[in-house]
Amino acid sequence: KDALLDGRYEDVNHYEQKAPHARKAHPHPDHFFPLHVAIGAAGENSKAKLIHSSIEVGTLSYASYQFTSDSS
Repeated sequence: KDALLDGRYEDVNHYEQKAPHARKAHPHPDHFFPLHVAIGAAGENSKAKLIHSSIEVGTLSYASYQFTSDSS
């Protein structure tokens, strides 16, 4: 969350090195890859905005982000 909102997208790209327990949260990256696609589609100098965040059953985190491009 902090990396996205601070624009540190390289940290997101290298999440397995930056977050030591990333494999526990995302054992298979296929659910995480759409985030990388959204970041790339937004283009250079895009900004992330958290538009939804909730936790279900005490452990399942749901978050939605909006990415705006520099030209928006």
